[in-house]
Amino acid sequence: MKPVYESEGRLQIDPPGAEVFSLDASGVGLIDSEYIATEAQKLQTDDMALQTIQKLHLESNPEILSNATKNGEGNASDGSPERETAAIRNFKSKISIRRDPSSRLVGVTFAAHDPRLSADVVNTLMGLLVEQNLQARRQAIEESSASLSGHLDDIRAKMQASARALSEYGTKTRIADVDPNSNTYAEKMGDLNKQLAQASSDRIQFESFLARTNAPDALPQVRSNLVIQALTQKLAESEAQLAQSRVIYGPNHAEVRKLENQVAELQNQIKSQTAVIVSELRTNYRAARTREFLLSGAVDSATQDLAVLSQYNVLKRQAQADRDLYDNLYAKVKEAGIAAASKSSNIHIVSRARILDRPTRPRRTLNILGGIFLGLIGGVALAFIKDRLQDRIHTAEEVRDWTGLPAVTVVPIIQRKQNETSGGSTNRSQLKLECERDSGHIGPDCFFLKRPDSPESEAVNTLRTMLFVSRPERAPKVTLVTSPLPGEGKTTLCNNLAVALAKHGRTCLVDADLKMPMVGRSFNLTRETGLEHYLQGTATLEQVMSPMDEIANLTIIPATLPTEHSNYLLTGDPIKALMNRLRESFDFVLIDTPPILLYADGLAVSTLVDGVILVGRAGQTPRGAITRSMDLLGMVKSAPILSIVLNGVDEHHRYGAYSY
Repeated sequence: MKPVYESEGRLQIDPPGAEVFSLDASGVGLIDSEYIATEAQKLQTDDMALQTIQKLHLESNPEILSNATKNGEGNASDGSPERETAAIRNFKSKISIRRDPSSRLVGVTFAAHDPRLSADVVNTLMGLLVEQNLQARRQAIEESSASLSGHLDDIRAKMQASARALSEYGTKTRIADVDPNSNTYAEKMGDLNKQLAQASSDRIQFESFLARTNAPDALPQVRSNLVIQALTQKLAESEAQLAQSRVIYGPNHAEVRKLENQVAELQNQIKSQTAVIVSELRTNYRAARTREFLLSGAVDSATQDLAVLSQYNVLKRQAQADRDLYDNLYAKVKEAGIAAASKSSNIHIVSRARILDRPTRPRRTLNILGGIFLGLIGGVALAFIKDRLQDRIHTAEEVRDWTGLPAVTVVPIIQRKQNETSGGSTNRSQLKLECERDSGHIGPDCFFLKRPDSPESEAVNTLRTMLFVSRPERAPKVTLVTSPLPGEGKTTLCNNLAVALAKHGRTCLVDADLKMPMVGRSFNLTRETGLEHYLQGTATLEQVMSPMDEIANLTIIPATLPTEHSNYLLTGDPIKALMNRLRESFDFVLIDTPPILLYADGLAVSTLVDGVILVGRAGQTPRGAITRSMDLLGMVKSAPILSIVLNGVDEHHRYGAYSY
């Protein structure tokens, strides 16, 4: 690999208003991710690429034109648009923009075989972006300034007219502004309202005093009067002396009479002084009421001139608004001129790209170590995948090697028709009994009956011979047929094996698959009572047994419907009694049970039989399923495994066609 250099430069992109010199700092401190990303993407535009190529005179650089020349889009000497487009596309493919989300920094790199070219391109790109930002900002300011200047004269004339109208109206109505927030008319109105409020308060107060003239001694003016206080004190002293003299001298004594006259005089003086105070209150009340009436009239008269003040305020606000608008616009024009003259930008270069002394890539040591590591990981992964793919059993030899059992029976793929085995091709296997009613066959459509000379029928004969004929002295009488998983073909094998055994003795086929009963349906039985009814005690054995008229010596005990809690039915005394009666009545008994890895029904029955046939399917049954099934059977101490049947083996493909 040819060495590639990627020099890196860094830009800082701040929000608008964060320039070193800025008259508007409203955007300072705000990080707009979209704005930063947009400005960074400008580095990868066609215009920026073309300007960089032209500024650095890269029109004939072999690195920029290498892809264009290879693709035949132009020669190295012409200036065709195709060549320019190809050069821009190749140039942009070498640019890389890296943005740090936690900051305002943007990294710019350019991949080239020449380290100087890489650094020059990065620095030129960053410089062009800063210059472009300055030009765009200056142009926008100049356009705004020109537009604002065009409206400034009109606003100035409008401001002068509104100020003139305000002055003339103030002179006419004699309203003058004391300060920006007040005027003479407003102060006059305020003073009148204040005096009217005071007069109303005084009238109300005097009116409240006069309401208590029937008890003048309670008036505060009377109680606080110094003269009345002195007279009241003297009256109290005289009354005390009078009372004492009456006790000493009697009521007709001259001294007593003198004191009585003195007390009467003091009382008259107090009444006279109180009357004077009450008269003063009445006088003050009348004065306050008259003053309130006059002030109310003055206020009413002044209120009629509110329209004058309202018009004055309207003119004043209009004049102030025109002046504020003019001042703001004038300030903006001046600021725009200053900002346009400045060269401050919110985008500036933090670090320039430098010429690298060693290539960025390839990192040969890292690549070699990475290749070794990936090779090891890939090898281990391939080993696991291969082991996973080879986890299925395919041949009888694999079953023997995996399980250690020599008794393995191979059943080939079941063909729909016998003549389909010719020509070196096979159809997909059939795991269920065929039911073609147009074949002229009467009764159950079993391949052992339809095609007795087919390879699959011969395989069933081989299994029958191996289990029951080759060892007549210890042949198992009751045999359980099961499989590790569904879809292995155990029911098909059990049905055909029962037909084969019926040719040699009385045979009973029991459908103990209470999870998914299929035997009765396969033999076209439409009974309403089955094995589950016998186990529940609602039917006798004779009521659930179905002798087959089409097949001599074959009796079927079907199951009618899927049954819940089937495991309880297959572990009680009724199933044990059934096994004993079947042993006495038949020569051969086959029991079809559910898959033992999914249900415990088969494990329960396996302890009541003489032997177990375990059915697997070539290319489908995992090795672990076979061994796990054998372990479960061993744990419950089941009957011995008589044979493992490998169903669906493509023998034609393995050994070729054989015919007489």
